[in-house]
Amino acid sequence: MPLLTIAEVTHHAADPECPSCYEEYPEPCRCGGLVHATASEVQDPDGNPVLTTECDQCGRSDDELAETG
Repeated sequence: MPLLTIAEVTHHAADPECPSCYEEYPEPCRCGGLVHATASEVQDPDGNPVLTTECDQCGRSDDELAETG
């Protein structure tokens, strides 16, 4: 199984039940891949961990996907 490293955490590309992903991830990407997530120790103002995300096929993050509509 191909591996993907996000913020120094190794994820299982194409695995819809990736054991390294944060909570409700991975989630489907528009390209057909899966967006994986790694939580950092830094928290947002609401107390949630800041996530680093990346699609295992197109490489875009959740933020990049939101910008492109």
